[in-house]
Amino acid sequence: MSSAFAGTDLLTVMPDVSAYGYPPDPGLTLGTPDPTVLSDPVGEAVGQLADQVQDMIVPALIGLADLSGALLVTRLALRGTQALAAFNNKVAAEQEALSRRQMALETGSECWRRAAEAAAGINARITVLALEPSGPGDPPPPAPVQPVGVPLDLLWKRLAETERALRRVEAQRAARATARLPFDHARDPEHADWYDRLRERRRQSLIRYAEGGPAPEPEATTPEHTESTALTEDDVLREGAALLAGLPLAFTSAGRDLIDDCLAEARRAVGRRPTAVRRYLDEAALIAHKESERALLADRARQDAALRLGALQAAAPEGVDTLPDASEAVEVLQRALRTGVAPSGAAERTVRQALVSRSAALQRAYLVAALRRATEQWGEGSVQGRMDADHWDFAPAAWGGEYWLRVRLTSTGQARVFTMRRPLTPEEERDPATAARDAERCAESSGYVGELGRLTEAEGVRAEFAWSTGQVRTGEPAPGLARSGRKPSARRRPAPPKYRDKDH
Repeated sequence: MSSAFAGTDLLTVMPDVSAYGYPPDPGLTLGTPDPTVLSDPVGEAVGQLADQVQDMIVPALIGLADLSGALLVTRLALRGTQALAAFNNKVAAEQEALSRRQMALETGSECWRRAAEAAAGINARITVLALEPSGPGDPPPPAPVQPVGVPLDLLWKRLAETERALRRVEAQRAARATARLPFDHARDPEHADWYDRLRERRRQSLIRYAEGGPAPEPEATTPEHTESTALTEDDVLREGAALLAGLPLAFTSAGRDLIDDCLAEARRAVGRRPTAVRRYLDEAALIAHKESERALLADRARQDAALRLGALQAAAPEGVDTLPDASEAVEVLQRALRTGVAPSGAAERTVRQALVSRSAALQRAYLVAALRRATEQWGEGSVQGRMDADHWDFAPAAWGGEYWLRVRLTSTGQARVFTMRRPLTPEEERDPATAARDAERCAESSGYVGELGRLTEAEGVRAEFAWSTGQVRTGEPAPGLARSGRKPSARRRPAPPKYRDKDH
C-alpha cells in the first residue's frame, strides 16, 4: 500500500481557519484604501499596509474565523483569568507595531491570540458586572466584544473603547460601594471637611483607574507612631485615607459599617483617649484586609466562572460536529457565578473535564480544517470532502481523475495520505501498463506528501510525514470529485514561518 503518515502537533492557532475554508474578508479593500478609514493614524497605517505589505494582510487584518476564535477562548478558559493579567496595557504597543509595518506572520497570529483572549476576559467582567443592578448615576455597561469576523485593527479599537467604558462603570460602582464609609456629615457636621479629605484619596484612585491607571490596591504602610506616641487627627486622616484608597474595586458593603466605626472612633479618641487611637486604626486595617481578600476571591471566582461559561455555552462553529455535552459543568459554573465561591473537588474536575473535552473536539476540527486547507494549496486539481468530514480526496489535474490522493485524520490525531485509484476492469488488471502507472503515481504522491508537510506548517500544524511505497489502494472517490481537475480558488498563504514553540 502506497501511503504516508504523520503525527500532528498544533503549534499555533491561525486566525482565519474555519471548518469551511477561508472566511470572507469583512469589508477590507486591498490596494486602494477606503478614504473613510483614513481619518485617524491607525486608519492611515491600515491603508499603507494594504498597499505595501500583502503578506501581512492574511494573518493580521482579516476577520477572526469562528473555529479559530472558539479554540482560542476554550484554551484560555482552561488557564483562567489570571492568564489575562499582562494584556491590559499592550493594545497601544501593538497598534504602534502595525503602524510601523513591523507585524510579521507569526507576530500577527500572536496578536490575534491576545486580542481574542482579551475579548473573552472583558466579556467575563461585563457578565460579572451585570449580576448587580445599576445604581443612580451609573453609566450603562458596555456591550460584550464579538471578535469573530472583525479585522484586527478594528478589534483593537473596540477592545480599547470597551475597556475604557468598563472601567468607568467599575469605578462608579466602587465609588458607590464605599461612599458611605465614615462620611456621615449629618452626624458630625463640624468635621465635614475632615471627612471630605479622608475620602478624596479614594476618589482620586478611582479616577486614575477610570482613565487607564492601575486598579486600587493596598499600600504597604509602616506606622510612624507607637502606642506611646500621641496621634493627631492628621495622623488618623493620613492612615485612614491610605486605607480607603487601597480598597479593591470588588469591595462590597459587608464590612463597611465596621470600618466606618473604627475610623470614626479613632478620630474621636484623639482628644478623649489618645492611647486607643492606634488600636482603632489597626482594627480598621485588619477588617479592610479581611474584607478585601474575601471580595477579591469572590470576584475572581465569578470572573473565572463567567469565562468558562462563555467557552462552554458558545454555539459550535459552523461546520463542526456537535460538541460534547457540558450541561453538568454549566450548572456548577452558574452556581459559582451566583455565590462567588469557586468550585472545588469533584465539581472542579467536572468543569475541567468538560473544558478539556471541548478543547479536544475543537482542536480536532481545527486540524481537519488546517490539513484540508493545506491540500487545497497543492496546485492544479480538485478537493472534495467526504460525508464524515475526516476524509477528503484530492485529484491532481494531470492524473485524469483515475487516480487521486486520500487524506484522513485518524481518531488518534494521526494524518494519513493514501494513493487511490478507481476499480480496474479485468483487461486493465492484466495490462502491464497498469503496474507502471501505479508506480508512477506513487512516486508523484511522494512529492505531494513532502510538500504537504511544509504547507501544514503555514497553518500552524507540524506534520512530518513518513512515506512508504507499496500497492495503490482501490476505491471510489468522494462524490463530485472532478475527473478532469480544476484549480482551487483558495488564496495562497505566504511561506510558512519557522515556529518553535506551541501556542499555550
